[in-house]
Amino acid sequence: MKRIVTIFSCLFIAVFLVQGQDVGGKTRVSQSRTSSANIGKCDITIKYHSPSVNGRKIFGGIVPFDFVVDGKEYPWRAGSNERTSMEFSHDVQINGKSLPAGSYGFVVLVEKDQWILIFSSGKSWGAFNYDKANDVIRVPVETRQLPFQEWLSYDFLNPESESVDIQLRWENTAVMFQVKTNATMNIMKNLVGKTDKTASEYQELALRTLEWDKDAYDKALVYLDSSKTKIDDNENEAYRRAYTFNYKVLKGEWLQAIGEKKEGKALLEEGLSEAAGFNAYYYGLNKLLVQGKPKESLAILEAQINRDPKNRANFLALGEYHLNQGNQKEATESFKQAYELSKGSLGENYCRYLYLQNKLVLERS
Repeated sequence: MKRIVTIFSCLFIAVFLVQGQDVGGKTRVSQSRTSSANIGKCDITIKYHSPSVNGRKIFGGIVPFDFVVDGKEYPWRAGSNERTSMEFSHDVQINGKSLPAGSYGFVVLVEKDQWILIFSSGKSWGAFNYDKANDVIRVPVETRQLPFQEWLSYDFLNPESESVDIQLRWENTAVMFQVKTNATMNIMKNLVGKTDKTASEYQELALRTLEWDKDAYDKALVYLDSSKTKIDDNENEAYRRAYTFNYKVLKGEWLQAIGEKKEGKALLEEGLSEAAGFNAYYYGLNKLLVQGKPKESLAILEAQINRDPKNRANFLALGEYHLNQGNQKEATESFKQAYELSKGSLGENYCRYLYLQNKLVLERS
């Protein structure tokens, strides 16, 4: 009798395995797939095998509902063959639950109307090797009924700058969950972790520090001053000029913000007086588009035109300002000035295009 029971147990396990993987051929029928997305500097990678329905009953059939025996849970591997894995390059939230950066085994407890998504530190092959002790988070989600789909898929839907929805879909059933991250934190972690930072990276780290904490001027100024050495060491003149401008105007602003008005104003004016190329273009439009200060933006751009009336970049910036403010006539005139100043240079075609495009809009309005 014991031998019969043993044989029966082996047959049961064999049937269970056949239902969940590909057998009987030199190549696997299920398709090996990798899906990826990037949100807020966070890379998301899903690796799975996509089985087909192939005329079978899936949920409530080969994928049982409420598969718990003698208190032990047997989750579905959410695919076939190797266990599905999900990797996140930075910390995320899954439907509001925190999940640290890393690679996770992904399995699902399947119920008729609700699934429990499990992100596990365990990545062993097969659901029967699942160990609840390896759970990192569990996320309950409601199922949805959708039109029939032959092959299992993971799809990225509803992308935003810092979030995206992931939909797992097969047969007539789908579930969806949101992945959310913090772009500023991710950028700062990337920059802080770099051992040999450039002037550009030190300056971005300084800006992101204030973006993260609007009162952290002392820390931001340390990063900004660290960029100065890198600027001086660079042999590229255009690079030095651009980042020296950034250094002076940013430090000038921040010194004024912490009460060192005289020194800050002098450094800011020094930087603006040395502006060349597109320095003032980006600085002035940043005031408008990022900081939401149109009056300051206009004052900066008009002052730069007075300082350097032959710099086409200043007129391009003024044109962009007027477009943003809905002043089509003034925008067209500014782009015309930029075009006139650009004739014979590499930027002539670009400036001509902007002028003619806006001239046409003005004439048809």
